[in-house]
Amino acid sequence: MAASEERRVTLRSAAYGDQRFVYLDSGDGPLVVLLHGFPDTPGGWAQESAALNAAGYRTVVPYLRGYHPDTIVRGRRYRAADIAGDAVALLDALQAPQAVLVGHDWGAAIAYGAAAAAPERVRAICAVAIPHPRLLGRSLGLLWRGRHFITLSLPSGPWLARRRDFAYLDTLMRRWAPGWSGPQRESTLAEVKRCFADPLVLDAALGYYRDASVGGDPGTLPQPALIVGGDRDIIAPEAFTRTPEAFTGPCEVVIADGSGHWPHREAPQLFHERLLAFLAGLAPAPEAT
Repeated sequence: MAASEERRVTLRSAAYGDQRFVYLDSGDGPLVVLLHGFPDTPGGWAQESAALNAAGYRTVVPYLRGYHPDTIVRGRRYRAADIAGDAVALLDALQAPQAVLVGHDWGAAIAYGAAAAAPERVRAICAVAIPHPRLLGRSLGLLWRGRHFITLSLPSGPWLARRRDFAYLDTLMRRWAPGWSGPQRESTLAEVKRCFADPLVLDAALGYYRDASVGGDPGTLPQPALIVGGDRDIIAPEAFTRTPEAFTGPCEVVIADGSGHWPHREAPQLFHERLLAFLAGLAPAPEAT
């Protein structure tokens, strides 16, 4: 892509069965699906999407199910198997035989689950800020640092999240990424506030926490993987460095020094360089039919 003005980003909508997806679509080439987390929106991947397009990749950046009103299906749960199925259904809606899944936070959980549920559809995964779930372990320290899982799953979760202009989200971001500051962080928080201003969307986003305890371990995975963490996140770096134990395929681990829960945003150059090198080393993608 010779010049930035030639890049066209289109907001599209597609359906598979009764599930509708809303996503940003740009670029040409092998497909990379970028999955955001909490608290975030597709805008959190804008910089990386542009860089991947310039390097010859097509990127699809969906709203996670529930984060856009058109994606909400009444009665559909957010258990591990359900959200993993969302990624596979998205590929079906796109008529894409395979894709690389790059996921942050809940997006990483979706990538792990989809890689287990439909290994033939997932060329490779890049999980950001979340190690393989079996490596998280159980400790009082991690339970305390991850207390938002309990707080946001309670009936009072929506009230707490929105009170005082979503001050709790700012608190979480400061706790999870204490060194992250500046315009990009503030823009991310502002976009999340706009997204969650719809009470139905906020309630759906918290559904991930209400259903989080069901079916958490996707099992040993065969795909090539790139696992990226920060050394100032609430999850200890050791959980990331041990993640290759849960893969039979090649698994590279990158720890971004000084970064918290958004290493792809806090250390963007490091993340982009390692992701591009990882993608370049994959076997060729199959042609779409």
